[in-house]
Amino acid sequence: MSPPSFIAGVATDIGHLTSRDKELMHAAGIRGLRTGKLHFDQEKFLAGEPQSEKFVAIKDRMIGLRNEGFRFTALTPGPFEMVAKAGAPGSAEYLENYRRMCVFLATEFEGLVDYWQVANELDIWIFRATLTLDQSVAFLKAGIQGIKSTGTRAKVGINITLFPSLPGEVDGNTELHEGVHIAKGVYGDPELDLDYAGFDSYPGTWRRGGAESWDAYLDEFYALTRKPIIIQEFGYSSAGGMMTPEEDASGIYPCKAGKWRFSSGGRGHTPEAQAKFIEESFEVFARKPFVIGATYYRWTDQAVCWQCKQPGCPVETAWGLLDLQHQPKPSYHCYKATMKRLYGAGEGQ
Repeated sequence: MSPPSFIAGVATDIGHLTSRDKELMHAAGIRGLRTGKLHFDQEKFLAGEPQSEKFVAIKDRMIGLRNEGFRFTALTPGPFEMVAKAGAPGSAEYLENYRRMCVFLATEFEGLVDYWQVANELDIWIFRATLTLDQSVAFLKAGIQGIKSTGTRAKVGINITLFPSLPGEVDGNTELHEGVHIAKGVYGDPELDLDYAGFDSYPGTWRRGGAESWDAYLDEFYALTRKPIIIQEFGYSSAGGMMTPEEDASGIYPCKAGKWRFSSGGRGHTPEAQAKFIEESFEVFARKPFVIGATYYRWTDQAVCWQCKQPGCPVETAWGLLDLQHQPKPSYHCYKATMKRLYGAGEGQ
């Protein structure tokens, strides 16, 4: 049995949660909400101007949701989101402006955000944009130092996904061992005093193996970081066929094939397989006392793939616990039952 303080969460757009969404979340023991949509306007900040009405509105929304029992993990901007006025990427001006942005965000959301995640998966090239790995470490340190300098009560960490190093298996996971490089650069700095280590992984979808892979992944990541682990993203697509051996060998990207290279337990990608993956994953998490939370990606299915922009592409559309009509999928019911069995959370807790 894991500790009652375990943070069970989902990634979602908090600005569009309905009353029904909140009821379903409470029933399933979901209290953590992870979001990067704070509507922070970097241009206005750098010009010394007030933030927009959307920024104020999201703060008000968070106050209301906190009063309903929800807690927040929020993301600071990443390199691919930085505006040109912040300075030349990687420069001293750029890093100082990023530090200042993080000071501002931590101050504005003090008492609302419980966990800050500085940027997102900078071991993946698309998220670190033009920064080198060493510049990415400096970027993360600037953000961490900015938040910490405010004396915030919130916990601070980063997230890594390309771990362990499996060159060639995941897009962007090369012989550079990006995940290990950034994790060592950040968690190996004793002056940073981080509160947790964020870990993202998708075994059975983006990586070979399945839910059983968590055992070694988590043990090894804890040995590397020596910090309590929050799984900031995990999930499983409920749609998409499996590639033929010929398609797999060709190196075709899943978006182009509309199929997956990997699956968990050889079950393929179906609503039932998604549900089983969730159950088996939580069973591993519950055995690890250093795993203090897990955020499922994501709350609802999406109509359009954000990578290839095609409707119905299984790569980024079928990860939800709810379908496009906001109806619970088998994965939701399994999540709910598993949370009750392993953590005593949810209805009647």
